[in-house]
Amino acid sequence: MTEEPIPKWQANQNRHTRFRTIVAVLRKYNVLSNLTRQKHPGQVRAAFEELGPTFIKVGQILSSRTDIVKPEFANEFKKLQDNVHSDDFSIVKKTIETQTGKQMSDMFASFDETPFASASMGQTHHATLLNGQKVVVKVQHPGIDAEVALDISLFERALPLLRYIPDSSVIDLREMVAEIKQSLFNELDTSIEVRNGTRFYELNNQADIIRVPRVYAKYSTQKVLVNQYMAGTSIQHFMAKIAKADELNDHHYDEERQYLAHVLVTNFLKQVFEDGFFHADPHPGNILLRELKKGDIGYNDSVAKSGRIIGKRQLPPYRLVYLDFGMMGSISSNLMDGIANVVIAVTTENTRQVGKAILAISNRTGEVDEEAFFSELAPFLGQYYNSGLGEIDFQGLVFEMVKVCRSNNIQVNPEVTLLGKAFGTIEGIVETLDPNLSMMDVARPFARQYMREHLNLRNELEDGLLATAQSLRDTPKLPSRLLAALDTFENGQTRVNIVFSHRKMFIDRIDTMVNKVVLAVILAALIVGSSLLVQSHSDNNWITYIGIFGYVTAVVVIIGLVIGTLHSWYRHWRQK
Repeated sequence: MTEEPIPKWQANQNRHTRFRTIVAVLRKYNVLSNLTRQKHPGQVRAAFEELGPTFIKVGQILSSRTDIVKPEFANEFKKLQDNVHSDDFSIVKKTIETQTGKQMSDMFASFDETPFASASMGQTHHATLLNGQKVVVKVQHPGIDAEVALDISLFERALPLLRYIPDSSVIDLREMVAEIKQSLFNELDTSIEVRNGTRFYELNNQADIIRVPRVYAKYSTQKVLVNQYMAGTSIQHFMAKIAKADELNDHHYDEERQYLAHVLVTNFLKQVFEDGFFHADPHPGNILLRELKKGDIGYNDSVAKSGRIIGKRQLPPYRLVYLDFGMMGSISSNLMDGIANVVIAVTTENTRQVGKAILAISNRTGEVDEEAFFSELAPFLGQYYNSGLGEIDFQGLVFEMVKVCRSNNIQVNPEVTLLGKAFGTIEGIVETLDPNLSMMDVARPFARQYMREHLNLRNELEDGLLATAQSLRDTPKLPSRLLAALDTFENGQTRVNIVFSHRKMFIDRIDTMVNKVVLAVILAALIVGSSLLVQSHSDNNWITYIGIFGYVTAVVVIIGLVIGTLHSWYRHWRQK
């Protein structure tokens, strides 16, 4: 029997050898330049696959981060496949017993020794608890935490040693590495997913047709996760059925698809505006659809009727199941106020109002020209206002919006970008299920209700009264100020301040030009002065040496200027 070749990433266990491998592969596929410029996603994917589990996981994380990478990259990274051999059952058994401090027989009535899935970080097995409950057990690969830590540290070390990383890039590579590092370490700590899953279960399980698997915390540890087994298939399969039915003009699924879309939208908005805790990665692979048959548990389940109607209604014979709680978003009350203001502002279709709402939930990393920001924001908002649901590329919209904010020294709150990405993902599913249902139309009532419930009338009245009092106090001054203004115009003492966008860039360029002119004058003076010293004091060696030193200094500065200019031209050429 011929043994399969060992992957390059697995064969290189020596730290120095591994470092050289990472550098070589990054150079081979021009990874850093492609990432910063957002070009050639296929090359980057090939490099990640060659480098092994850590980098494959990095790509998989980036596939859902359209605030960091372009949609082309996100879609390419979705093709990443784990090339990881599953661990022997003896290793799995040792990990579980070491982590829990219990024998397998004390926890499970049965345990499938063959995993039904194996990925970069771990593998998953079917099992049954002693009470008969079917569960899914996810176990980390041994040593994967150390391997990830090593690869990330070596990658950070490799950054300054590789080829030039352009300053004017689409993304900040170092910032991206820092975010990915935090995401990887969070995923390696299964206890975080235990807490997330428990909280999400308490908030959303039994909400209409929504079901959430129970997390068995007493059997779960930092490297072992035990969840309730939930039957069903990815909602992606149902979406494929819908697409085929639409081609045949078959309306068999109309009622079901509309109901599923409505539940997904209302539940997600509940997560945002009521819970302040939402699933940040609701892609189709993390949502199961289970079709119930007569006799199945839960087939006759019912819920209370909505509104003021008394009584209960029977649920339809299908359920939506959420999976994977490693990536969740939390929203504070202050941030919630800001998000509600953004949603309401979008209703006005007023760019300035929307822009101010965005600024209120963002941090300023430098000087911000609000007028320039509003002018750059307008095209994207116009696209949203005037386009139908199916015509909007939300992945591209999120990426470009974050890009506009960064170019204007505005750092959007990470939870907001996470929410935007999740919103776009859910809306993509909804658009397939029910193209006539708009999430924004459903979101506005949620936002308005939130504002009504959290409106502090006393504070609003006090602020209004103070503003009114200030205006009344200034009113008697208006005639005198108007007369003063007219006198100024009459005397020809008027001064007009002209404000234009990108004035900082203009001033910086003027400053650069002035500096170059001053430097040229200094160099000319240095050369002329050195010439006078050499010619007039040829009999004095010391003065001659001073003149020669002036020549050398001028030549060195000129060479430096030439190299700088050539480098600037090269950088400009590379950016094209």
